[in-house]
Amino acid sequence: MAGDVLGVSVSGLLASQRNLATTSHNIANANTKGYSRQIVDVVARAPQARVNGAVGTGVAVANVGRVYDDFVVGEVRNNTSSSTALATNHNYTSQVDNLLSDPNAGLAPSLHSFFAAVNTVADEPSSASARQVLLSEGHSLSDRFRYLDGRFNNIRKGVNQDVHNIVGQISELAKSIAKINDTIVKARGVGGGSPSDLLDQRDQMVEQLSGLVSVRVSEQEDGRLNVFMGNGQALVIGSVASDMEAHNSRYDPDEIEVVFKSGSGSESVITRFLTGGKLGGLLDFRRGVLDASQNELGRIAIGIAKTFNDQHRLGMDLNNDLGEDFFFESDVHTPKVLPGIRNEGDTLLSAKITDVNKLTISDYQLTYRDGQYKLIRMKDDKLIGSYSSLPAEVKSEGLQINKLSGSHIENGDTFIIRPTRMGAQNFSTVIDDVNKVAAASPLRTEANIANLGNGKISAAVVHDTNNHVFDRQKSKLNPPFVIRFADKTHFEVLDNSGKAIPFKLAATPNEPHIKSDAEGKPVSVGGKEEANPPGVSTLLEYDPKKGRDVFPLPDGTDFGFRVHLSGEPKAGDNFRIEFNTDGVGDNRNAVELAKLQNTPVLSNGTVDYAQAYSQLVSRVGSKTHELEINATAQAKLLTQAKEQRESISGVNLDEEAANMMRYQNLYQANAKMISTANKLLETLLNSFR
Repeated sequence: MAGDVLGVSVSGLLASQRNLATTSHNIANANTKGYSRQIVDVVARAPQARVNGAVGTGVAVANVGRVYDDFVVGEVRNNTSSSTALATNHNYTSQVDNLLSDPNAGLAPSLHSFFAAVNTVADEPSSASARQVLLSEGHSLSDRFRYLDGRFNNIRKGVNQDVHNIVGQISELAKSIAKINDTIVKARGVGGGSPSDLLDQRDQMVEQLSGLVSVRVSEQEDGRLNVFMGNGQALVIGSVASDMEAHNSRYDPDEIEVVFKSGSGSESVITRFLTGGKLGGLLDFRRGVLDASQNELGRIAIGIAKTFNDQHRLGMDLNNDLGEDFFFESDVHTPKVLPGIRNEGDTLLSAKITDVNKLTISDYQLTYRDGQYKLIRMKDDKLIGSYSSLPAEVKSEGLQINKLSGSHIENGDTFIIRPTRMGAQNFSTVIDDVNKVAAASPLRTEANIANLGNGKISAAVVHDTNNHVFDRQKSKLNPPFVIRFADKTHFEVLDNSGKAIPFKLAATPNEPHIKSDAEGKPVSVGGKEEANPPGVSTLLEYDPKKGRDVFPLPDGTDFGFRVHLSGEPKAGDNFRIEFNTDGVGDNRNAVELAKLQNTPVLSNGTVDYAQAYSQLVSRVGSKTHELEINATAQAKLLTQAKEQRESISGVNLDEEAANMMRYQNLYQANAKMISTANKLLETLLNSFR
């Protein structure tokens, strides 16, 4: 009897001791991050069979385990990944937002000041000081574009450095998880129980990993944990950890991509598959905000340079020379074509911008396969076109792709085309002489003072000076033109030799046409008009009520300018179109330059320069606000998930204090029973003396 009491009491004493030790362990780790509260599972020992029934033999400690909910821990892990990604993205996007929207550092003030200077030149075309201010504002605008682009590049460098560091941290955590997997399996083999503290440490590592990148986990039968990422890459399989590295891009050394190295040694670029965590947030920011914003800024710079240059070249400066480029010719030199480092062919390509109005902010991927070049717009992964040879004009995107050099190309050779990325960096003012500001129109028109009619000729509107009529080397109109009326309803255009310029007619070759004499009068023989050679004429019809545009001629001949005739001229009246020599007070081209400020020349003619920049600022601002709201909401979800985990697995000191008192009383009670059993045994032994 005493022996039974002693054995049962000793088992109770040991169980109470284990409970007290576990309670002490919980209290000691109350503030340990990631610690899960542990409890002791006790069971009744197997009873002993007796004649009068089964007799209890006491209590046994079945297991010391942690209080743990796998679903709740998974929720904490997922919310950690999402919350960190949004917070990281918001942090970097805010930097871009502050940069672009700054009233002092943004582009808007410089753009406004530049066109204010253009308007001043339009008001005072002969003023040297107004022209000097324009050049100064042009340089200031160039500096502002390069400043903004420099800030973008600094942010990009920061992102690249962070990606390098995070990829290193991911690899180290993967190795640590693989190592502790082995330790957990060994601990189970030795003790046979669950190594709760090691499991907590592993969960903490996985949670840290989820803060860097989104991961998925699965547990093997032996207790090892497998960790997956991206689109299924196995970061940890049992005791084996794969490696990750951050390398320079296959196309651009200024870009960083993430390379996954499997246990078999194969490598694959997984940058576009990575989401969540700080790494996913950085990559989302780079793709969605940084690249798009820098490309948009570059597009605005290219648009200003191209359209301003085009109009400036239609003017004439104070040196009586045709206008030159005001800004650097970025539409030709800015587009960048980057060949893949794994290309097997030696072909190099180039690109140029053919229409800034159609230009997008996307980059493009050109891949050669089976005799075809396929162009993908990377912004939306849309196939733009296939081309059997180069050069190829991509009209929908405002681009032309050219072959630069090389003798062969292989299947799979790939190129990245960045039309606008370097637009802001390359933006610069190339004119430094105030006399070279082309404020005047290169043409002037006048009516002969001896004209008898009341006909009028408009000022010439120039649209192209890159043709044989305008001699850019000698800066003159070659030849000057004279418009001479044969009668009040017919006129001819004469060149500088006094000869009428013939043009082809669409009429049938045998149809008679009017011919004029040297004075411009129709020639008739025997009462019948003499016919010109079939399909050719020099006379143009004129309606005194409606007037008429002179150019282009009916056969499409175009000399690069337009003039309009109106009124009722008389036979013999003539009008002269000549080079605007010494037109120092002429502001017509300056007025056209000033109009560009409010002319929609970007995004298929929907926005002007300022509107394009305003849309960029608005887009980044909206994205910043969206990320702020989402990051705040996700942070609350993370807090709730952690609180739920704490309510399940966390240490409650009040509860542990109550447990300590309860287990202490149990310990004392069992000790009292042992003392009682001892006395009973002594009494029994004394009875035999």
